[in-house]
Amino acid sequence: MTAETNNLFYEGLIENNPDKLLKSPKSDLHNHSTKGCRRVWLEERIGRKLVAPPEIFEGLEGMQTWFTKEIKPFCSGIEGIVLRWEGSFAEAQRNNIKRLSMNFGVEEIELVGGMQQFKDLIEGFHRTYCMDTVFEPELTYVSRCDVDAEVNRMEQYIAGGFFKSLDVCGGENIQPFEAFLPLYRKAEQYHMIKRIHVGESGSAEDVKRAVDVLGLDEVHHGNNAAKSDDVMRFLADNKIKLNLCPSSNVKLGYADSYKDHPIRILYENGIKVTINTDDLLIFDSSIENEYLLLYQAGTLSAEQLDDIRRTGLGD
Repeated sequence: MTAETNNLFYEGLIENNPDKLLKSPKSDLHNHSTKGCRRVWLEERIGRKLVAPPEIFEGLEGMQTWFTKEIKPFCSGIEGIVLRWEGSFAEAQRNNIKRLSMNFGVEEIELVGGMQQFKDLIEGFHRTYCMDTVFEPELTYVSRCDVDAEVNRMEQYIAGGFFKSLDVCGGENIQPFEAFLPLYRKAEQYHMIKRIHVGESGSAEDVKRAVDVLGLDEVHHGNNAAKSDDVMRFLADNKIKLNLCPSSNVKLGYADSYKDHPIRILYENGIKVTINTDDLLIFDSSIENEYLLLYQAGTLSAEQLDDIRRTGLGD
């Protein structure tokens, strides 16, 4: 990382200059692929205006209701999914994302014709928009899935080495963590990074238990770990990284404000954290803006935010 890059990032924060922040190398490691594009990009491609999201959603259910009503009807089916995938890579190019982890579900893979067709399509977008980005695709399963059925066909998706990580999302405490062990054992055989969505609405103890039971390397969200000194110490001691999404937390009501976001407590307790978008199309805050919002709220200093940026890049 050059001094010029560091200066650009610092200047962008201090001067409230999004253009300088856009030029600074960043990561996005918690990115749902079908919701990873900007609304303005999608509007240009479909030729119509879309309704802006509310400032605050009524929880996850309210978020999904809004998305189903205001976005999906205008970019639905296979074509809509593929278009939103493309927009996610276009955003990585625009925002100088140098490390990108984007998740994909098996149903989406099958919609486009299976693993080979999916791989060709996604690699094409990667080459077209952001060839210099380190792209780490993530295979994701919903928390209501039939684990036995999924693990029996899992190898066809991961044997080739395309997917670099595993995630389970779609609601916490739907099934016990032990239920997902077959998926995580299979992922371990292929040296995949092991993640799960936990500690967003769930407790600090849920975060620790998920790490213990599933042998996690990282956690998607995990913001509620800040409520327990013991859990924070456990995460720091075991070098478990939390991939946090500030705007998602604020707009879903899991954080009171940017100023009071638990990222500061987690960071100051020695936990490695990253800053990510979650669902850009829904929460309407791209990655450079996430850094700016936290800086302007006084949550973290420019030096702390730069350290977090470097963590995401793997420095």
